[in-house]
Amino acid sequence: MKLKPSFFFWLVVVFFITNLLHEGAHWLMGTAFGFDMQYGLNIVRYLSPAEPWQRMMCDAAGPVLTILQALVAYALVQRKASTIAFAFLYTAMFSRLTAGLVSFLHPNDEARVSMYFGLGKWTLPVLVAGGLIVLVVKASKRLGLNWKDQVLCYLVASLAVSAIVGLDRFVL
Repeated sequence: MKLKPSFFFWLVVVFFITNLLHEGAHWLMGTAFGFDMQYGLNIVRYLSPAEPWQRMMCDAAGPVLTILQALVAYALVQRKASTIAFAFLYTAMFSRLTAGLVSFLHPNDEARVSMYFGLGKWTLPVLVAGGLIVLVVKASKRLGLNWKDQVLCYLVASLAVSAIVGLDRFVL
């Protein structure tokens, strides 16, 4: 195993940071349009009516920021073999994959944007999650991570997402 125990502490911290940034991007875009917004750990609620194109821009803002986070993190992993950067990349991938899976029940960010553009519910979620998975696989190879590292990342990520979703009801 290449990842030290302290990495998994930072992975949890990075999950909270990533969620706050992601939801903050939604909130910032909505606020820029002049909407009343409610900000939580895992959700932003629109309290004002919006035109469909404005809602699409707000929906897209979170994933766009998360994808940019992943690209910067991937570059840092490739250049410096940074495990902290890997945490930012992994959280971006895991959060967008999880959001895509949630779309089976309720269309999430990429699914709503995809439907807005007439691409169907699954085009953007699959492209985004698939692209981020490819980056995580390449970064994992760069860092020499093994299957045990991946299982631990998955388990810690699952716990972090569960904590964020569970704590969100206390924030709003």
